[in-house]
Amino acid sequence: MILRTRWTPTAIGRLPLGRTLCCFTLGCLLTLPGCKGPEATPNDSGLDTGNAEAADGDADAGDGDGDGDGDDPCDSFLGCGDAGEDAPPPRVEPCDFWSQDCDEGEKCTPVPSSPGSGAWDATVCVTAGTEAPGSACSFTGAVNGEDTCDATSMCLDVDADTGEGTCTELCVGSPESNSCPQTGNACWLLNDGQLPVCLDGCNPLITGECPPGQTCVAGFEGGDLNGFLCFAPAAQGITGEQCECANCCADGHFCTDAPTYGNDCAFDLCCTEYCDVSDGGFACAGTGQQCIALFDASDPNYADVGACQIPM
Repeated sequence: MILRTRWTPTAIGRLPLGRTLCCFTLGCLLTLPGCKGPEATPNDSGLDTGNAEAADGDADAGDGDGDGDGDDPCDSFLGCGDAGEDAPPPRVEPCDFWSQDCDEGEKCTPVPSSPGSGAWDATVCVTAGTEAPGSACSFTGAVNGEDTCDATSMCLDVDADTGEGTCTELCVGSPESNSCPQTGNACWLLNDGQLPVCLDGCNPLITGECPPGQTCVAGFEGGDLNGFLCFAPAAQGITGEQCECANCCADGHFCTDAPTYGNDCAFDLCCTEYCDVSDGGFACAGTGQQCIALFDASDPNYADVGACQIPM
């Protein structure tokens, strides 16, 4: 994974509490409320949007589910990474990710707790591979944590056709104090902290910051929009088109819920354009939409980042 932009989560402004937006998952990764339709392939994993809804610069933590009941296993960063019906279950020995308390030659890695559920919501000890972060990788069997990556990384962004992904560095330290010493990327505590991974940061208003094949999408931690990260898109939705995950929109677009988008959205969630709040000449495409700031004006990184939404 090529490092293009670095940022520190603690330096990024969090949105004040406001209305609640349906949660979407990206790749389903980034996936929005629930993984609808057939079970997804390994690259069809989703980033949790944290049930955050932006309006007047505000966002709120929701229940982590697109339908509002908090029980959707696909509502997560890798929410649609599918092990398949015939896949063996992950090993049952739970472990502590931050202390890496597995046996020598093993690693404590995130996995789906139930085969085929797509919810990367548990950790188990698996045999560590040999490939370093940034290297090509594959799963040694099902998507159950057994991959060719070394003890410091896990296989993400897997292509459904080739079965090849990229070893992505795992965070080290603790939930409160963490880092990514090998890549210098930002540590993202995704899926309620169950998926602590190191990913490139980006600015959605700047074209070309992400590696080829990836796009700049909203990153949510604990329900808060805490910046933007590079990840493979699951779909290429444009303004007014349906999105079921955070990375289900084309580059330059943001997945938001129908009330926030406006009457032109015929679905629960629709893609809308990112916009520069300092650009007085920008005109949003949706009826009644304005460029609404997603972060506080004092934020040093994203003060100008907005999305076309209905002012509330």
